[in-house]
Parts: sequence; structure tokens; C-alpha cells
Amino acid sequence: MSVFVALIILIGSAPFCRADELNELPLEGWKKLREVERYQMQVAEKYWREQNWKAALSEYEKFMTLYEKSEGAPFAHLKWSLCQCQLKKQNTAIKEGFQSVIDYWPESDQATAAAFYIGHTFKEIGRTKEAKKSLREVVSKHPAHLATVFALTDLIDIAATEKDEATQAELWKKMTFDLKRTPHAAGPCQQASRELAVYSFRQGAFDDGVKALATTYAPDQMPYHVQAYIRTPIAEQIADSKTKAKGEKLAETAVSWLKAQIPADVVKPEGKVLARQGWFAVADVLAVSQKDAEVPAAYEQMHKRFAPDDEVLGRFAAWHKSKTKYDLARAVYGRYADKNEGLGQIAYSYREQQNWPGAVQAYNQLIGQDAEHAVRWKPELAATQRAAGKWSEAIAVYEDLYTSDGKNSGRWRWEVAATHQQAGQLKEAIGHYRQCDNFPENYKAMAWCHRQLKQANEAVILYNQVSTHQPSAPWAYLQMAYTKEEAGQEQPAIQAFQTVCKKFPKDAHAGIAHAHLQQKYKISVTLGGAAEE
Repeated sequence: MSVFVALIILIGSAPFCRADELNELPLEGWKKLREVERYQMQVAEKYWREQNWKAALSEYEKFMTLYEKSEGAPFAHLKWSLCQCQLKKQNTAIKEGFQSVIDYWPESDQATAAAFYIGHTFKEIGRTKEAKKSLREVVSKHPAHLATVFALTDLIDIAATEKDEATQAELWKKMTFDLKRTPHAAGPCQQASRELAVYSFRQGAFDDGVKALATTYAPDQMPYHVQAYIRTPIAEQIADSKTKAKGEKLAETAVSWLKAQIPADVVKPEGKVLARQGWFAVADVLAVSQKDAEVPAAYEQMHKRFAPDDEVLGRFAAWHKSKTKYDLARAVYGRYADKNEGLGQIAYSYREQQNWPGAVQAYNQLIGQDAEHAVRWKPELAATQRAAGKWSEAIAVYEDLYTSDGKNSGRWRWEVAATHQQAGQLKEAIGHYRQCDNFPENYKAMAWCHRQLKQANEAVILYNQVSTHQPSAPWAYLQMAYTKEEAGQEQPAIQAFQTVCKKFPKDAHAGIAHAHLQQKYKISVTLGGAAEE
């Protein structure tokens, strides 16, 4: 599904709730109301904002009855109609609502809005033929009105459903080039320009795509966005042997255009920023078009021009990794100006390959050469040892951190406990969790370990203590119930599940307990009738 189609589906899913010029009374309109009229309208609008459609309908209807000659009458009638739509009475809304606004107040702004809502409502109830006719009339009669923007989005939505690309393109062009981008219209028009650009790129019309994007983005933003929106068309065409040549030509055109946008003067900071962005865009297009022989040259040219620049090297190495060429990636990381950061990336690349010995060696080297920041690298070494199943080695690193990094000692004691738990050394894990000071999390972890050791009573005692922490109480009571169930204590477990429902009827954990009682024990409990304690 295209981004634009997703947007208009979102717009269409709640069009009547959207606050804009179509369904909001402007300040001048409020000024024209008498005080009693203003009060009545405010009551109706309050219910509207609360999405209490029945109450709002009643209040708008009251306004229409009491103040039928008021300046606010067409607006009240329009909102009454929108309430009918929300209440699934679309035919009533069209015949007795929107059409009446047009008939009785044909020159009002609400009449234009009503014309759009007729078409939109037809679309929502599946009467596509009538929808297209009504929406096109809005576009024809009110080209400068916001209603036309929304009418066009609906028409595009219909065209997408009908797989009518030609009509979509026609409407995208209109929204991109013909409509004034007022605050409410800007977003849909900008999105239309992006969709038109992608469509043009798919057709091989590169210049047309660039023109579409130029209506939305400033010149210095264009290289990035051209690259961003041309990637998918290129990738799709390259992947299909029937369109591969077309995709390669599109990529060549894009690369040529992007290179032409790169400023020659990189002395000034702003020029350097734009040049780097341009070169990154070139490299990305070459990569997505699978020009693997040309990508390294692009990055090397960048690095030569901007060195030292570890970001360029980082992207170059990341491209090598995307091709599973990890040795080449590590060679690039080795060229970092920041040698410690480069070695850190080398170590991590070994972890990505699950080459644990290589990663351990790199981290140990890094800890030695960057002793000032050893506290940054030691946790990475410990995580590597854990991933390799080297539990004692990982624990030794965490114990060292516990001693050397006193301000974070609680964190490292927790990691020692968690490593013991991960290793299945549950008694040792409990002992270390007990030394942690992050209640209630350490008690939760201890209780879990006791459950794995089939020590239900100890787990329940800990969960009782956790329950004194109010935010954790519903969870703790539910865990007590599960623990008793695991221990084969059926009746105590049932009572514990029922306690969750009674003590916390509005909490999500009560819903879980309620469902469990029904599914496992065929017992129903009333959630809403219990008193909260």
C-alpha cells in the first residue's frame, strides 16, 4: 500500500471528527451569534469534542429549533448531519442533513462543506458511482476551497481501490501543482507530490519526479529526498529481469543528477554538509542499484575529500557488512581516525558473526589501549562472554566492574545475578538478587527463581512483599495465583485468581485472571460488581 493511500485511508477513517475549516465555526461566525445562541452552540460543541454523538445531535437539533434564523443555523445543521453519520444513519445525513444545508443556505461556506460530505458519505457506504460524481462536482465548482483538497484525496482513494493509476496520477498532479497549500491543505498536497514523484520515477520520468518533489522541498534538501523516493522504484525494477535495464538507466540518471548538485566549494561548513549529503545520496543509489563495483570508489572519493571522516568510513563498512564481507568491513573500521571507536566496531562485527573468540580478543585489546574508558568496554566483553555461554568469565568481568565502578555497583550486582540465572544457577542467582537494592524488581526475579526450583511457598512470600509496591500489586497477586496453580494447589489457586478480580476489577491483570478462570476452571466471576480495596 502506498504512503499516500495509507494517509487518505487514515483521513477517511475519521473525517467527521477532524477539526478543520469544514466543520469548525470560524471566529467571525462565533462573533455573529447572540449570547444565548453562543451558549447553546458551545454545549453542542462540547459533546461533539467528547464524541458523545447522541447528546451532540440533540443539542444541535435544539439550536436549529430555537434559532432557525440565526447566522449559526447552517453550521448547526451541518454538524447535526455529521452526528447522523457517526450514528451510522448516513442516508438520513445525506437527504435530510447535507442536502438541506445546500438547499436552504446555498451561498454559505457550510453548503460547500456539505457538498463534499455528501460525496464522502457516498464513498463510505460503498456507493462509488454517486461518490465520484459528487466529489468531482466539488472539485469543479470550488477549486480554491479546502473541500477540494479532501475531495481529491477521496477520489484518489477510490482510484487506488479501482487500480486506476492514470486517474491517480492526474489527481496527484492537480494537488501538487494547482492547489494553494494553506495550513490544512499543505499536508495532503505535500504527500501527493511525493506519490507523484514515486509514480514518475517508476515510469522512468526522472525530471517529472524531481519537479514534483521541488514543490515540497527546498533546493538544499532535494538530493536527500530524491534519493529517498527513488530507491524503491530502482530496487523493484532491478529485481525483475524484465525491467532491470530500465532500473539501471533510472539509477544512472539519478546518480548523474545527484553529482551535479554537489557543491564544489566545501571550505564553508554549510558547503561541506551539503557535499557530504550529496555523496551519501550517490553511494546509496549505487548500492540500491547493485552497482557493487562502483560503491567502493564513491566512498573512497568521499573519504579523500572529507578525511578524516569516520562517518564516511562507518557507512562504507556497513555496506560491506550488508554484502556479508565482514573482513573488508573490519579493514575499513581499522582506518578510523578514532582508533578506539574503530576497534569497538571491529569487536562488534565479530559478535554479529557469533565469532566469540574474535570479539573477546578485540574487546580485551580495547580495554588495554583505552583504559580511561574501560568501563564502557568491559560490559561489552561480559555480554560477549554470556552470549558464548562463558558464564564464569562473564561473572568475573561484572565482579571487577562492581569493584572498579562503585557508582554503578547496583547495576553490576544485578548483572552478576542475571548471569547466574541465565546459566541455570538459580540458588546463586537468588543470593545475588538479594544483595540488589532495586526493589521490587529484585524480589520479582528471586520469586521467579524459586518457582523454577519448585519452591512455591518461598515464591509466594516474595510476591506478597512485592504486592506492597502499589503499582506492582495486581501483577504480584496474579503471580501468586499462577504459583499456587503450578504447585498443584487447585483450590487456593482459584481463590487467588478470584482475589485478583475482586481487589483490582479495573486493572488489566483482573481481565487475565477472569479469562483464566473461565478457560481453565469454567468459573465465571463478575469483575464490575466487586469493591475495590
